[in-house]
Amino acid sequence: MYTLPPLFPRQLSFTTLLDLSERQAKVEEIPSPDGATLNTCPRVAIIGAGITGVASAAHILDAGFDCHIFEAGDERGIGGVWTRVNATSSLQIHSSFYLFHPSVTFQNDYPKQGEILGQVKKLWNRYDLSKRSSFRTRVNNVYREGSKWVVNDPSNGYFDGIISAIGTCGDLHTPEIPQQDVFEGNILHSTALATQDMKNKSVLIVGGGASAVEALEYACDRGAKTVKVLVRSEKWFLPRMPWLNATLASTIGDKYGIFARVLEFGLRNLFYGDLWELAPPHNTQTDGIYGGTPVCNSRLFELVRAGKAEWLRGDVQHFTPQGIEFNRRACGTTHGDVGTITHEDGDVCILATGFRRPQLSFLPKSESSKRYNAPNWYLQCFNPEDASILATNCTWKDGIGTVGGGHIGVYTRFLLVFLMDSRTKPSQWMMKTWIDVVYLCKKPCPGGALAFVTSAELFFWMIFLILLQPALWGYASFILMGPSVAAGPTAAKTSSTPALASSEPTKVAIRA
Repeated sequence: MYTLPPLFPRQLSFTTLLDLSERQAKVEEIPSPDGATLNTCPRVAIIGAGITGVASAAHILDAGFDCHIFEAGDERGIGGVWTRVNATSSLQIHSSFYLFHPSVTFQNDYPKQGEILGQVKKLWNRYDLSKRSSFRTRVNNVYREGSKWVVNDPSNGYFDGIISAIGTCGDLHTPEIPQQDVFEGNILHSTALATQDMKNKSVLIVGGGASAVEALEYACDRGAKTVKVLVRSEKWFLPRMPWLNATLASTIGDKYGIFARVLEFGLRNLFYGDLWELAPPHNTQTDGIYGGTPVCNSRLFELVRAGKAEWLRGDVQHFTPQGIEFNRRACGTTHGDVGTITHEDGDVCILATGFRRPQLSFLPKSESSKRYNAPNWYLQCFNPEDASILATNCTWKDGIGTVGGGHIGVYTRFLLVFLMDSRTKPSQWMMKTWIDVVYLCKKPCPGGALAFVTSAELFFWMIFLILLQPALWGYASFILMGPSVAAGPTAAKTSSTPALASSEPTKVAIRA
């Protein structure tokens, strides 16, 4: 297995689960000589038990603080969207970018659903998160009572901070295609592939992203007679080469599109080759390599070249009893352009249309202008009106190497520091000024100013903002690399570093 070096290597804070809520001192809001307020044991509410929620909880417990998870579903929902996809679904970026906690270890470069959920459950059990969770509890309202946050109502307790961990995938997106009721075959969403027999069937797939490729592979592997993918707009596909993933994730912006043009030229000629027409058109800024999240998958091209599948550009018009009326368009055309009307026969239609983006309507209503609505948030994920609200992975739309990775821990520790030390918490002016500056710097960039980010860009801004704010300097090591580790009670006593997070005998030390 090819392994990339971790961005911020660190040791784990705990080798066994500790009941931190019983070990912590319960003294809060200690005034310091310089007028700051220190909160020695912030408690955080986490909304959602997907990968982001579970990983955030683990990082909070690593640091010696407390949290509680609210999950709308039951225990079967632990792992979020990965519990709702097929067993054949795999990661579309190298697993080195998906190490959402230091204890996570993948055996495969592009692990499938079972391996990913196995790591989530291992983390869940290791930190005994069941006793810090409320299932079947849909969060409809988050509001303040004094200096504390309330989730739904006071019976759920009071919190210092909120982490929205609902991610980017909500309910199934099932578009209404005209005349669906006349189709004599079966129509199913791509998350239900296992329920459909594909043997000797003509399969139509509506959609052109990772779900469509998975459906294509599934149908071909199970003996489909023909497979046609009906694509309205193309995404970039990358070969499964970890070094290429790392190269793309290590770039920062591409204001003038020079690197993107060179990369796209190489992909068209070296990777797409004779199938260059499957690539997004040249004359676009929004669909360039830095305009949307690319898909890492090479097998699509193998199946098309072998004649087992077709990848057709155009617009679905409506269903017919035997298939779909389709407007085939040439390369370089866009949705709605005139093409050639064809009839694509099918026994099965798979809607590979993914999931709707969940809404953040349960958070306090924003008083800012639309300029500061998501994804235009501080560090992409902090509410610019109150930095005690963190929406990890909920706000931006696209990126390379930025979803599910090591940034979850860094974001979580930023929040903890903001909650611990009032000097570090950015003001509304500071947050909105940062948003304005980034917007001006990245305005010409493909994908939008703050909607598309790479891993390198994300960590660049994190480090830059730490350097910019002297109150954060003492916490830099903790934010970027996590809590320090004492070898045992003796080392903890002799350590020259004060422990703000907890009283003796906790093993966690936060440098401040």
